[in-house]
Amino acid sequence: MIEHTQRKHARLSASRTERFMECPGSVRLENLMPYESAGEAAATGTRIHELGERLLNGEMPADMLLKSKVDSAELAMAQQYADFVNTLCESPRKRLIEVNVDEGLKSLHPSLGGTADAILVEGNMLHVIDLKTGRIPVEAENNKQMLTYALGAMRQFNAPASVEVTMHIFQPRTGHSKWVTTGERLIAHGLALKASAELALSPDAPTNPGADQCRWCKAKTICPSLRAESAKAARLDFAPNTDITSEMMETAQLAMAWSEAVIEAGKRQLLIDKPLPGWTLRTGRKTKFWSAPAMVEEALRDNALAWELKSPSQIAKLGIDLPEGMIGEKLSAPSLVREK
Repeated sequence: MIEHTQRKHARLSASRTERFMECPGSVRLENLMPYESAGEAAATGTRIHELGERLLNGEMPADMLLKSKVDSAELAMAQQYADFVNTLCESPRKRLIEVNVDEGLKSLHPSLGGTADAILVEGNMLHVIDLKTGRIPVEAENNKQMLTYALGAMRQFNAPASVEVTMHIFQPRTGHSKWVTTGERLIAHGLALKASAELALSPDAPTNPGADQCRWCKAKTICPSLRAESAKAARLDFAPNTDITSEMMETAQLAMAWSEAVIEAGKRQLLIDKPLPGWTLRTGRKTKFWSAPAMVEEALRDNALAWELKSPSQIAKLGIDLPEGMIGEKLSAPSLVREK
């Protein structure tokens, strides 16, 4: 199995579809940004995806994974996902895991591509499944990323326009969203996708800030349109008992997106020892966690009092000795504060 972090990604990957279709200029601006390693949330998502892939491919049974110091919560989410996929289709011959649909998309535009987490093909039915590990619910209905995966699969597997397409977004933390559509809807999406790809890669592609397309954009700090919207928020005139309008809320959201991006950029600047006059980083809090949950359960099996406790710190206060390697330590993210 190729590690997720080592897999090549298309220039206009399916995961960026919402962004470049709504804001074509985001592609040009993001290409100007320096490389950033994935944050902890993204790293956690990658680990859960890899565990789910292993479980579905039968590479490592769940009991073996538990003994290999895999985080039990992450394993539980991966197992939920694997069970969900297996429930939809019990036959491995009709189930494709981590499916690269570049071939189906590149005939529309050479820079398009993507890898779907799972695809199920059965008769005139096509199921496309995406695992998301965040805490914010994501809807499958008219989801542009999912439409792009489904379009690539339909073209790659030569499915007819009459195919019934079911798009699933499975989120262990929030639930399951499903939407049924048609091959005709995918064809219409393909026409819009091709036009958007051509515009996104043009040198004068316009920027169009909005809450959805700005959320994960890496170029928020250098986007002139977002900066202009933020300045507009600063000029809002509030009188006593002012009624807040929808337009004001949209402007405030964009201003917040820009300011949060600036703060994160400031943190990164200080982390590489580049000065930021008047500001410093406050070290994050140190917390302990179970690095080998299955071993802990075995070690505490006969200690009734210990079973009522949850954290390593609580166990330590009881004076219970645990074998080395069961408890790990990690730091929370540092915070940016003014120098005193």
